[in-house]
Amino acid sequence: MALPDQLDAIVTGAITRRVFPGAVVLIAQAGATLHHAAYGTLVYDSGAVPVAHDTIYDIASLTKMFTATAALRLIDAGQLDLHMPAARYLPELRAHTVTIWHLLTHTSGLEIRLSALRHAGSAQLWARVFALAPARPPGTSVAYTNVNSLLLGEIVARLVGTPLDRALAQLVIEPLGLASTQFCPPEHLHARIAPTERDEEWRGGLVHGSVHDESAHMLGGVAGHAGLFSSAADLAQFGRMWLSAITGAAPGAPLLSPRLARLAASNQTPALSLGCGLGWMIDRPNFMGAAPAGTLGHTGFTGPAIIVSPARQRLVVVLSNRVYPRRSEPAHHQITAAIVAAALAAQASEQ
Repeated sequence: MALPDQLDAIVTGAITRRVFPGAVVLIAQAGATLHHAAYGTLVYDSGAVPVAHDTIYDIASLTKMFTATAALRLIDAGQLDLHMPAARYLPELRAHTVTIWHLLTHTSGLEIRLSALRHAGSAQLWARVFALAPARPPGTSVAYTNVNSLLLGEIVARLVGTPLDRALAQLVIEPLGLASTQFCPPEHLHARIAPTERDEEWRGGLVHGSVHDESAHMLGGVAGHAGLFSSAADLAQFGRMWLSAITGAAPGAPLLSPRLARLAASNQTPALSLGCGLGWMIDRPNFMGAAPAGTLGHTGFTGPAIIVSPARQRLVVVLSNRVYPRRSEPAHHQITAAIVAAALAAQASEQ
């Protein structure tokens, strides 16, 4: 079966099973787009608006990769030291043994459920975060938490001397020409945006055009761990930049030095339970399937995923609003893994 037919069957089957109401899937190799298709509708309602190729989604934790890329650019520029304690840049931080490397690899030992603080003010949230002590010695275990990227984003903002949204725009979004990627999208773009969850209890209705993540919403929609909205084409351009930096195979000037990009894309935690690069997740079968060794990627709670395979010089972007109308078990990871398997197995002649 040709790749488009395989992908159509996977995604339409997921829509039928109500894993999500709609999705956009983009497969690219170097400078060529191999597949870019929109499926389903923005919501399940009768007569709902169809998903378009340029539909914008809340990309949730994929924001972390933009924050990580900005931090890596500052490392390349000599403004940030990978092995320096984070407290050098955030004097308020109590955890003096936590380094930038620990934040990027989720080995800081800092643990806090930020969403539980959604009723607090931003000042109270930051006070709690700065007062954290590691639950276990930094560098001894991988524990994926939002607080690592929240702190990293604050460091990026302080070093650049602007709010985080402006800092990420200057360091990543604008250099890559990402026209649909931004925090707090304006009202005129809302018709292009897929809604996320119906939250009557806290948000008073359907979350649409504002960030789904509770703590990022409380922080004004801008945070290092969540808040960005984007399109499949923009995320593919972001992935191409990484392929270019790692392998030199994709067109365009990379934002990162090859040395640092390859370090970031390598498993920094081989002796620990989960593979982490500098920002990236490495070789994670739960959403990558049986991808070639050295595959990197990231997912987000609302349904997005980006997977980059240097071995195949190919990338996969999946966007969905799987939390509509209510969050549920993450069956979307199985769908993403199936899409990745088909995309990476296909030969060029099958596109």
